[in-house]
Amino acid sequence: MSSQLDFTPHVYVQLVNVFLGLQLFGGVGFILIVLTALCSRHVKRNSTWYTFCLAWIISCISYTFIFILGQQNAPKFGPCVTQAAGIYSAPALTSCGTLAFAIDMLLGVRAASTKIPPKRRQTITLALLTVPFIIWVILFVGFLVFGLDNPAEAKIGITPFLPWYPFFNYSIGPNGTYCDLTSFTPSKISGLVAVAATLPILIIQGYIGLRLFRNRTLLQDRQLKTMAIRVMVFSLLGALGLGVGVAYVLFSKEGPAFDIMLAFLPACGVLIFGSHSDLINVWMFWRPRPAAREVDDAKCFAIDICGSTATDT
Repeated sequence: MSSQLDFTPHVYVQLVNVFLGLQLFGGVGFILIVLTALCSRHVKRNSTWYTFCLAWIISCISYTFIFILGQQNAPKFGPCVTQAAGIYSAPALTSCGTLAFAIDMLLGVRAASTKIPPKRRQTITLALLTVPFIIWVILFVGFLVFGLDNPAEAKIGITPFLPWYPFFNYSIGPNGTYCDLTSFTPSKISGLVAVAATLPILIIQGYIGLRLFRNRTLLQDRQLKTMAIRVMVFSLLGALGLGVGVAYVLFSKEGPAFDIMLAFLPACGVLIFGSHSDLINVWMFWRPRPAAREVDDAKCFAIDICGSTATDT
């Protein structure tokens, strides 16, 4: 089957190393973050936070799938098409997962400011947890079937050997980073979904930031500063995600900068969501644990900003 693949020369060996390194850092980092939160009774997170992390883990696995199988330099047809389906459906999953997390955050902020819990909370939470993955499964299966039915669409390329796998002498495209399909349709579908999900994220984050600054009594000063910083950083990540989606839609050929931007997002997510004090304290077990602060549950609105004092909804 591999003879049916399109071989074209590429020379971005250093790009491949950086791309895979960042994706692996993001995937392993998010896995460690989730395991730390699950295994420690001192770390409390809400359910959409976990699905947000899981979405990025799946994304990182998709972009490094061939490397994980040991076929980075000589992929077979089946794994190559599987990765292509994965990388086209991943942006929709991460953007929808991030949107679900942002909506949950918005509901918490409104509940904290109005002192009125949202109606049908369980139904809303269930939808936020399942819809992103339903969309992802539909896209993944659709792209996979398309690739299997059109084997000539799968594209890999020949590059100089990579230092990580010197016993192979072939690598995948478009820049030697991952398998893709020659058809532009999957990338445009994925990009449109990502853009449609990311635009509301930016609006929600702006609203949350404005609401918090207008209601300074919601949180103590230190917590307010932490929230404001995370909202701004989260919004910047959303803007980057929007840029990725627009690039998918507008451009038929992705350059090296595009791949670096794709790998940059999960790495940034690990640094932002893995740098919370309660997570760090779990790993620094030899240090005395700081006394828990008494914080109103409504003010924490069930997101990870409040660290070890937050409660799960």
